[in-house]
Amino acid sequence: MGQKDHDLLQSKDEIFNAFRSIEQLFKIMDTSSIEIYGELTRSYADVGITLCQSFRQKLDAILTAESGDTKNDHR
Repeated sequence: MGQKDHDLLQSKDEIFNAFRSIEQLFKIMDTSSIEIYGELTRSYADVGITLCQSFRQKLDAILTAESGDTKNDHR
């Protein structure tokens, strides 16, 4: 692995780690009580989780294309 690939992998990890708290918020919202918080909170959580997954996939595709790597990192 070259320095450029190492730097891209490190950048990817840093972005994912910075984004993790947002993702965790949506996961917590997804487990909220419908009786207390209503269905709307769960709906927001579902949208947020879907957006997080899409973000990870797009970022992975961009960085994979940048590095020329053909394997995917599924976390």
